Amino acid sequence: MRRTGRSRALLATGTLLGALMGVATAAVPAHAADGVCTGAASVQAGSTGRYFLYPINVAGNTIYCYLQSGHTGPGVRALQKNMNNCYGKKLELDSVFGADTRSALRDVQSRIGAVVDGVYGRETLAKMQWARYSNETGAKYDCV
Repeated sequence: MRRTGRSRALLATGTLLGALMGVATAAVPAHAADGVCTGAASVQAGSTGRYFLYPINVAGNTIYCYLQSGHTGPGVRALQKNMNNCYGKKLELDSVFGADTRSALRDVQSRIGAVVDGVYGRETLAKMQWARYSNETGAKYDCV
């Protein structure tokens, strides 16, 4: 097939567009695919009479979600409560992911060997210790 000036221009434009779209796609953080943690849920810890409190994505009904600066709601509060109970932070349980929560999370990420980015996601979830609470009293039992 013989390439004309027009077909070469279209090919160049298509290549450039493809490259730009690839850059735009690569720039999207991996955690964004999980969705924002919009709620919190109590998850039973086996038959121990205890439960964990996790941030969750309500729409997806999953603990695989993310939180970052500017987010608000029960998911943020659950994260704040856990950092207070298991990592000695003294965050106000205000349900707002502000500068104090971000700073506390960055410190926790550093301590647990996670990427220190101030964003709560799958890696931080997996590496953090989580508080177990009593079903009867709601008091913290321990962190595991």
